[in-house]
Order: sequence, then C-alpha cells, then structure tokens
Amino acid sequence: MVTHSSDTRASESSTLSSCTIGDNMKIKIDYKLDNWNDTIKHNRTNKYLGAKRKRKEMDIIRYFLLNVPKIKKYPIKLNCTWHVKNTRSDLDNKSLKSVLDQMQLSGILENDNINHINEINHKAVKDNEEYLEIEVIENE
Repeated sequence: MVTHSSDTRASESSTLSSCTIGDNMKIKIDYKLDNWNDTIKHNRTNKYLGAKRKRKEMDIIRYFLLNVPKIKKYPIKLNCTWHVKNTRSDLDNKSLKSVLDQMQLSGILENDNINHINEINHKAVKDNEEYLEIEVIENE
C-alpha cells in the first residue's frame, strides 16, 4: 500500500497493481493525473513550476509501475480507461504523457514512438474514484 500525503489529489489508500493475462497486461494508476489544461496552467505560471509538477507526478506514477514487467513484443496497442467523478471534463484533455515517459524511464517500455505503440484508445467511465486503467495488447 502506498500513500502520498504530500499531494492532496493522491488517493488515501492507493495500491500498486498490474496483472498479466496471456500476452496482455493491465496496469492501474490509482491517481488523478494532470490533464492538458493543468499542464498548460503550470507552465504559463512559471516554467520551473511546470517542470517540478511533472517530476512530482512521474515520481508518483513510478510507484504504480514497480511490479510491472518489461514489455517484450512490439508493436503494442493501449486501451486506456479513464475513471472519472466528473463527466463534464473533456476526454481529449486527458494526458498519457507522464505515464509513457515514466514507463520508458522504468525500463517497461522500450520507446513510445509509432514503431512501438501504433494504437491508443481512450474511453471514460463514470466512477466514484479517479484513476486510469491501461490495457497493453500485442498489436500487428
């Protein structure tokens, strides 16, 4: 169990989770990630604040990726399910940038270019909690 008391947006009792189903893998990021509007606001306020916020978010994401195995077969497809409390938010504002960057830094993902990830699907689901589920599927 991981808690992040330094960030009020982190879940009170976040858990690390990933599971492998055949060649597919599911990853749960039990944290409300910044959207593009948040990122733009932080960068316009101060370029150092934007960089600091991204580092902080990537540190949090790293904890959710601790037990995730390295992806061995490429290309892959990502099915992203955004669990949201507020259905008034825009799905096109959701950002995988920090997650994919941290997956690369953690050695899980070789690269996030089109040769490695050739399809990304996004869907939103109304829920009582805010988190992201990523299904990693071998794609051709």
